[in-house]
Amino acid sequence: MKTITSVPESLTREQYVSLIAGVGFEVKELRRLEFRMDGVYAEVFERTESGGLVVDSQADEVVLNRVFIPVRD
Repeated sequence: MKTITSVPESLTREQYVSLIAGVGFEVKELRRLEFRMDGVYAEVFERTESGGLVVDSQADEVVLNRVFIPVRD
């Protein structure tokens, strides 16, 4: 793995959670998070009104929503 002087070798859990919170998400709600040059892409779990996970019974899997937050200049 290549190292870059200005990039840390690791993050603390607090730094990691703060980074995710900085773009408006909670760690427990995410399946995937990507930072790209055009914006932030995320897959988040669908939740019921009471906070439970929504399951697609036909596919037998948790329902995910895709979110895109564009970068604006």
